[in-house]
Amino acid sequence: MAASPQTPEISETPKTGAPLTGLEPASAHSWGAPLRISAFRLLCITQLATGLRMPMIFVTQAWYVNTVAPDGQRVLLLGLLATLRGSVFLLYVVFGGAFADRYPRRAMLLISHASAWAATLLIGGLLFLPGASEGQGAWLWVMFALFTSFELINAQDLPTRNAMIADIVPPSMLTSAVTIFSMAMPVSMLVGAPLTGVLLDRVGFGTMYLISGIGHIVLILAVWPMRAGERAADPDATHASVFANVRVGIHRLRTDPVVRWIVLASWVSFTVGMSVMGLLVAAWVSEILELDASGWGVMMVFWGVGGLLASGVLSLQGEFGHKGLLYLAALFVFGVAVTGFGFSRILILAFLFNGLAGAMHQWIRILSTASLQHVVPNRILGRVMALLILSQGISQAFGIAIGALGQLIGLEVLYPAAGLTIMGLTFVLAAWQRPLRKLD
Repeated sequence: MAASPQTPEISETPKTGAPLTGLEPASAHSWGAPLRISAFRLLCITQLATGLRMPMIFVTQAWYVNTVAPDGQRVLLLGLLATLRGSVFLLYVVFGGAFADRYPRRAMLLISHASAWAATLLIGGLLFLPGASEGQGAWLWVMFALFTSFELINAQDLPTRNAMIADIVPPSMLTSAVTIFSMAMPVSMLVGAPLTGVLLDRVGFGTMYLISGIGHIVLILAVWPMRAGERAADPDATHASVFANVRVGIHRLRTDPVVRWIVLASWVSFTVGMSVMGLLVAAWVSEILELDASGWGVMMVFWGVGGLLASGVLSLQGEFGHKGLLYLAALFVFGVAVTGFGFSRILILAFLFNGLAGAMHQWIRILSTASLQHVVPNRILGRVMALLILSQGISQAFGIAIGALGQLIGLEVLYPAAGLTIMGLTFVLAAWQRPLRKLD
């Protein structure tokens, strides 16, 4: 078990239900109570920094490929980039989750983000070279290889920071804490997304990459004063191999039906939905909607607003029930949003459906994370969160296949088909998977 959070405001050992001190009973269980804990506020700052950094990196990489790719190969090369990134993520994330339980989570974050900042400086510097910035000759493939380092940091960062919520807040606040933590990213995306689009048109790829490195610095400064996560969540894990540690998380997936169906449903829905709404969207924006990078940034604002509104609605509910039904509803509406986006040719409709997809994507993330935080012991939480987050890597790993399919049948057919597939998946899950449907 990880160390109890040490703050002057609240003192309660996570996962024990020990009495709260420093808060009245009513305020202790209000939606904003986790923000009274200093370590949780710092953790939310890391989420804000990530919400600024990730769209900068994602948009810069995708727009680079979209700009320098040979004519007629944009969709295929965007899919290839996604596959390379997703493959790296898949290969490492389960080990990242094991390391998040095996070693102090605070130390893992400091080491990984210091390394990532150094990599950002290297890539940004190379992008100032004319050959690299224009993707000439072998430079395109060199940049492809370097871009994949983006997924190494994500594969360590995401399971570690998500698991740290349970290090910091008591069980009675977990759902509220997950909701607030998740809300921080769309808040910062409201700034990061349009800023990226505007700056990218003006400063170029190299400068944009260097600016994104500020996110790593902010995260390090926020994590440094934390006392939570200073000891390993599962110190006994070092008595076995890392591969044995990973198998513990997989065993939980195989034996717990709630964990199994939350994870599997997230894998399928994100693979289908985010492959088109995230990986190939640069081609859709430029070819179908005829927008530039600034226009893409504005569209991303709608995604961020949708995610923020969705987080706000859930946060007002406190420790709500019926998580399984809400999860299934979010999956279905996500499919509706992708389908609507695929049929929209009027900009405002496309932006609105994009916002709805962002809202449901946020609901799926919050509900899945909050449910696992409640049912999984903290000592193996990093490993189980890594399995959930595998959905991000799976969706990217299928990028080359989705890109090839889009090249073959056309994006106008691919997008609605993806949405309808998600809707069909939801009906199957609702009808046949009672453990998920009954999850409270």
